[in-house]
Amino acid sequence: MKKVLTIVLVFALSFGFLTIVNNMGNTDTASEQQTLTGTAEGFGGDINVTVVVNGEDIISVEVTADGETQGIGSMAIDELPALIVEADSAEVEGVSGATYTSDGIKAAVRNALSSKQGSEEEVTLTGTAEGFGGDVTVNVVVKGDDIISVEAIGEDETEGIGSVALVELPALIAEADSTDIDGVSGATYTSDGIKAAVRNALESRQ
Repeated sequence: MKKVLTIVLVFALSFGFLTIVNNMGNTDTASEQQTLTGTAEGFGGDINVTVVVNGEDIISVEVTADGETQGIGSMAIDELPALIVEADSAEVEGVSGATYTSDGIKAAVRNALSSKQGSEEEVTLTGTAEGFGGDVTVNVVVKGDDIISVEAIGEDETEGIGSVALVELPALIAEADSTDIDGVSGATYTSDGIKAAVRNALESRQ
């Protein structure tokens, strides 16, 4: 009889231990889930996304963008989040006919993912600001707190003046790892626009 009781007791203790270990594992898994937010420029204004991740996996994407065109941009808002979740990446094809909205959603998701705690992977952030002739858009590659590279696009900037800033300033920002640098002589507005766009991109991580 004592032998039977001993076996039962050992089994009960073992089962209890396994239950505790399993619950600890579930707690660890749950603790990896994070809700991230990001913003980027769409066709009709800012696009805001809420991205739920578990470890390295994208669980869900929710998009809010009141300024996008009904029936065009709204299609991208409805369809693209599911495609991003399915691909587990923002690097998916946009919705046909809604290029600006699609690009804005993907940029906002990238910005959100870049803010993930403990992330040391290279991520691309997008920012926009006013230049001399119109909007200046930048793509900023960062790793942790370091600026790896900057690409500036400003199709309406003056050729031979603003275009010089578009070529020269990104490398200077990456080298300094900061936007607190001098602009290109003679291209003040374009230089200020590039630096402001980079700051906007970096701030989207917060």
